[in-house]
Amino acid sequence: MIEEKTLKPVSFEFNGKAGEYFRIWIVNILLTVLTLGIYSAWAKVRNKQYFYRNTLLDGTGFEYTASPLAILKGRLVVVALLAVYYLVKHFSTGLQVVFFIMFFAALPWLIMRGLMFNARYSSYRNLCFCFQKNLIDSVKTFAGLLLLIPLTFGLIYPFYMHAVQQYRINNHSFGQYAFQLKNIVKTFYRFYAIGLLIIIAGTFMIGFIYAFPRGIGYIIVVPLFIAYFILYYFAYAYIQTHTFNSVWSNTRLGKAHEYSSTALNAPLMSFKGRLKAMPMFKIYFTNTLAIVASAGLLIPWAKIRLARYRIEHLDVMSIADLKAITAVQRDQVGPLGSEMGDIMDVEIGF
Repeated sequence: MIEEKTLKPVSFEFNGKAGEYFRIWIVNILLTVLTLGIYSAWAKVRNKQYFYRNTLLDGTGFEYTASPLAILKGRLVVVALLAVYYLVKHFSTGLQVVFFIMFFAALPWLIMRGLMFNARYSSYRNLCFCFQKNLIDSVKTFAGLLLLIPLTFGLIYPFYMHAVQQYRINNHSFGQYAFQLKNIVKTFYRFYAIGLLIIIAGTFMIGFIYAFPRGIGYIIVVPLFIAYFILYYFAYAYIQTHTFNSVWSNTRLGKAHEYSSTALNAPLMSFKGRLKAMPMFKIYFTNTLAIVASAGLLIPWAKIRLARYRIEHLDVMSIADLKAITAVQRDQVGPLGSEMGDIMDVEIGF
């Protein structure tokens, strides 16, 4: 029995350090190159394990326990499919189109498999997360809505991004408790519209180059392009910041009925995103400059910096002790074992 209390804040922390991660990152790159890509599976696991264990909730880190061999198997399948595609490409355009259609048809299943695999091997206090099989919604989102984006000239894109978030969150659970994201489509449209207006303003600014005489236009072209990219980065940071805040602030963790993501009774946990657009813009922009100036050597520093800001600006409000939740759920999670057995121990996801 979990003792419910008044809402209390539970803090996220991130203890990752650029120097530590750089050593992992550089070794991963060198070994991946030396093994012609084979080590990339081990590199992925090492990367995820570092970020997981350095992300702490209520003083306890997360765990990632996937087998590199399972990831390697999946990558070998992808490489084999790409090899077949390039062979087919040289023989027949018709076969190439058929192959592409088959791949697109399999895309929803691949994405679902990737999410199931990642959840299965992600845990907190020795209790695993779970992503339930939901191929119908995956097809609707990653095939149906994706096809509608060009047909609607991009107007459905915010709706699509909202559907992606709902699919990812509403099918995740922690023990017997399901996550649920409210319908906030209007919010997505508002944020994407504002971001688009910022980019359009930058495009018009570039257009002013042609309004000046040729000599003057050449003089101002560089500052205008710099200003355009600054606006683009700000628009990107604005959209990322506000969608992050909205998604998490409207997500709840509550008791699920028979592991269904549709039933949410007596939420045990709520979240609140506190990212701000200007700090995010500065991080994105200066990270890019640092990576370019260092020929990529500052990628670990940039990743750690971004992860720390995002993780430490997410608040959690809980009405129960997290230790009590995980202790109870470890005893009750038995029925998940048979469902997990249906997942082949191979990751073929994105």
